[in-house]
Amino acid sequence: MEEKRKLGLVFASGAANRICCIAIYGGAALASGWEVKLHLVNEGVVAFKKDVLPKLNSLDMGMTIRPDFYLPYTEQYLKNVESAVKNGQLKDWYSFLKQLKTDYPNDFKIYACPVASAFYNIKKEDLVEIVDEIKGAESFLEEIYGGVVMYI
Repeated sequence: MEEKRKLGLVFASGAANRICCIAIYGGAALASGWEVKLHLVNEGVVAFKKDVLPKLNSLDMGMTIRPDFYLPYTEQYLKNVESAVKNGQLKDWYSFLKQLKTDYPNDFKIYACPVASAFYNIKKEDLVEIVDEIKGAESFLEEIYGGVVMYI
């Protein structure tokens, strides 16, 4: 039996205008039969808190990371995403990721970095239910060994 291809996504920014990369690349890989492991580090752990992830589709510019020069583009991005969600053309990112977890329960795993969790004082129960566990870099790297890793 041929081993599945693997995609490791390291989500460090936690920004609303970058979480789409998780949904798009993760969803594409899963639909193509790959295993996907998402490792939340730094502000990526904060983004998956119960009181944060549902807000990442808002027009709140504070939820994005961008150079000031990009401000008009980032504002347009957030308006377009909000409009697409309201019009039913796109699920909000939290719902999108929950759907991926439902559709690919064995192939899509989400881990929070224990170091980042400790430094940000975040416990497993503070995170949305789609986060599987708090797991270190060594375990993440072992699980995606031989695969592709993207840093977002």
